[in-house]
Amino acid sequence: MSTSDRLLAVLGLFTIEQPEWTVEAGAKQLGLAVSTAYRYFRSLSRAGLIITFSTGRYVLGPAITQYDRQMRLLDPLITNALPTMKRLAELAPPRTVILLCRLYRNQVMCVHQEFAERPDFAVSYERGRPMSLFRGASSKIILAHMGSRAVKALYAHYQADMARFGLGASWGEVKQRLRELRTAGIAITQAELDPGMTGIAAPVLAAEGTVVGSISMVIPVKARTRETVAQMVELLRDAGKEMHWALSVLAAGYDAKSSQMPLGSARGSEIRSARRGQRSRIHAKPRGTKQSRK
Repeated sequence: MSTSDRLLAVLGLFTIEQPEWTVEAGAKQLGLAVSTAYRYFRSLSRAGLIITFSTGRYVLGPAITQYDRQMRLLDPLITNALPTMKRLAELAPPRTVILLCRLYRNQVMCVHQEFAERPDFAVSYERGRPMSLFRGASSKIILAHMGSRAVKALYAHYQADMARFGLGASWGEVKQRLRELRTAGIAITQAELDPGMTGIAAPVLAAEGTVVGSISMVIPVKARTRETVAQMVELLRDAGKEMHWALSVLAAGYDAKSSQMPLGSARGSEIRSARRGQRSRIHAKPRGTKQSRK
């Protein structure tokens, strides 16, 4: 293991399960000499990545907060998704949460949330929380678009988890299920993570077509109707296409915000008209008398 790898391993000690460490405990955990561990702790402390909050006890430092803010403001995946996510939040049923998730090692992590009306419930896909790659619509649609070799390697280690979360009891069944999700371009799950919630997700593909994440909705089951689900499925399909286009434009060296989405003016107008119509249908309130617009 190189020096840089050992330094990163020290930083990786700080987790939700064990957020504070001493030099001695870190050295023992990683099999390092205490003097070597001390040098790594000192380097991380100088960079603000860890700090002491009492004598000899370290926790993550303010540099992490600085980098988090920078990601919120400048991460291309987030910045290019924001207009689409805000529009989805306006069109979705009340208290729907829009999620942007990213593939992270062998897990999935939510990197941004949007909603038009603050929900009175929490969703499992919290920002920054690593989630299973095999459970939930946001994760399953990513898995379905990963390469066969990568999925087969995961199957070798997580066969029981894949079976438990409905992906199949054999490699053949898993391949078939993921093929179905990939063909549909949408994953829908019901209460797979959060009771009373429906998840609907579409993949987000990079310019070269590899999957980088997903864009999804978490809808309260009370707001779920066949018509609503059908509407949201089409909106998410379009959202995934918009994200792929935006990332492709960015990769080509252009600004996606100042470019025109290549759907053609008629198709673009059709989508915008459909969204306006869906918004009025989804949010329409019963009225005693009809009103005309002049």
